[in-house]
Amino acid sequence: TENVAWAVALATALELLPEADAEARRVAALRDAFSLQVMEAAPNAIPTGHPTDRLASIASFCFVGVSGESILVKLEERGIICSSGSACAAGSDDPSHVLLAIGVEPEIAQSAVRFSFAHDTTEEELEGAVIAISESLASIQGLR
Repeated sequence: TENVAWAVALATALELLPEADAEARRVAALRDAFSLQVMEAAPNAIPTGHPTDRLASIASFCFVGVSGESILVKLEERGIICSSGSACAAGSDDPSHVLLAIGVEPEIAQSAVRFSFAHDTTEEELEGAVIAISESLASIQGLR
């Protein structure tokens, strides 16, 4: 017998595909705007990964001269939840093996912070995150 539930699910998924493409483009535009704002606010921020061939929902930076863990703590204090690496490496103190594989120096890879975006992420939230990044870096570097 044919699995009717799976057939219906597949048909529904195919109907939603055009919407998913449009949503991916919208999220990618948010990611790109966020990335530019981060690099303006934090001169020591180096974006990681390919400039165009990457997931719409992730932006990753190395903040040269600052520990990624210290940035995470400061951002969490400001309500920004992000990570220093992939979920499969959670809890590890080692720099990202992916960043090392693409040639990022270990000391710089240790400063990596990864931001993820969802379908309900807003421009206002990202603007707040940029302010939090700037304030966090200033606090860590003793400027505030």
